[in-house]
Amino acid sequence: MKKILYSLTLSLLVFSTGCEDTLLDLDNPSQLGTDQFIIDDQSAEQAVIGIYSAFQVTDVGGAVPIQLSGLYADELSHTGSFPTYTEFFVNNVTATGNTNNSNVWESFYGGIFRANSVIYALENLTEGEVSSSVSAASIAEAKALRAYFYFYLARAYGGVPIPEGLVTQEGSAAGNVARSTESEVYAYIQADIDAALGNLNDNGVYRFSNDALRVLKAKVHMELGEYPDAQDALEPLIGSYTLLGNYEDLFVPGDNSEAIFRLNYSTDDSNALAFYFFPSADGGRRETAPTMSLASSFDVDDTRISMIDNPTDASSIILTKYNDVATGTDQPYIFRYADVLLMYAELLARDNDATASDYINEVRSRANLGGVALTSTNVVDVIAQERLWELYGEGQRWFDVKRLGLAQEVIEAKGLTYNANRLVWPLPQDEINANESITQADQNPGY
Repeated sequence: MKKILYSLTLSLLVFSTGCEDTLLDLDNPSQLGTDQFIIDDQSAEQAVIGIYSAFQVTDVGGAVPIQLSGLYADELSHTGSFPTYTEFFVNNVTATGNTNNSNVWESFYGGIFRANSVIYALENLTEGEVSSSVSAASIAEAKALRAYFYFYLARAYGGVPIPEGLVTQEGSAAGNVARSTESEVYAYIQADIDAALGNLNDNGVYRFSNDALRVLKAKVHMELGEYPDAQDALEPLIGSYTLLGNYEDLFVPGDNSEAIFRLNYSTDDSNALAFYFFPSADGGRRETAPTMSLASSFDVDDTRISMIDNPTDASSIILTKYNDVATGTDQPYIFRYADVLLMYAELLARDNDATASDYINEVRSRANLGGVALTSTNVVDVIAQERLWELYGEGQRWFDVKRLGLAQEVIEAKGLTYNANRLVWPLPQDEINANESITQADQNPGY
């Protein structure tokens, strides 16, 4: 048993960061002895919370992935000085030397290793008193989180290593494990989702709930072109949530009728979102900003442009969905209901269902816009545009245009030459050098 606990404690120490006080009721969880961890229901709960702590690092749930994907698409421009950001902006990320790419890779694997450790410890527990209900719910939540982490990695990099059990992270962020194919990763994600769905406790908007997992399940199916399965996954959510009346109210911290899953940051674990978007006069560095093409694309009556300040001035345009520059306690969404409605509308339109327009127009109505007719003929272009207007600055755009087959159009509209090899990012060279089971031949083509 001590070997299991030791590995668990190591995993929780890697990539450690703060966690919101209401979710972690321990004075110093990183100092727990190896013979004291996961011995009862409370410690099992605390172990799961440790996974959220990994989720809340800047390179997983905070500023960096949102900005990198936005730069890689057409919703954000690079207004700062980081050369690594420039590489994402011009869709030419280098495998060697791009620390942002390396940090995203390492940090997502930090979350995966925490999830692995919790799952392994609970499935192999031979001492202590963890109730079967708490054990089942904790394992389910760890698997839901692990599925989310792998889903991001699969969309960003294609096939990735799938470390399991008590593999350590010494040297290699992915645990010296060979690279799996993209299809193998998606099969693994779907197995985790299927194992977890229905077994989660619904602990509020800041935890992975069954509804949040249904959204993830639908997104995975849509990524794979499995549209009927995606529609089935979303059906239970339709009508169970309501859009807020005012778009700006979405970005006030806290629970609301539209929130399905969002991250709760405190002053101990800043996400740095507002810091990277706001100018130095407001305490930030304005490393990125909305593109002028995005700002100019809004209809004159569209209220969603209100979260972009100075939309006609390229030198001062800023995104204001996140505004806590000083302490970084903004609460970014992982999933919200408007996203679900747009997904559902797309699925219905692909199936030639005339009611598809009702769902996209529910989102447009909140934005003070008239209705559109969504059909199987125009679904790709209309949905892509509506998702951009609704979800800009929330980390969705690049993955949307890639899934919808619009990547070439978007990249060429930036004045760049399209390169199909750049649809995925390079495996960090540091990982290739350190991972005993990966060679240069495993690198994505063209890098």
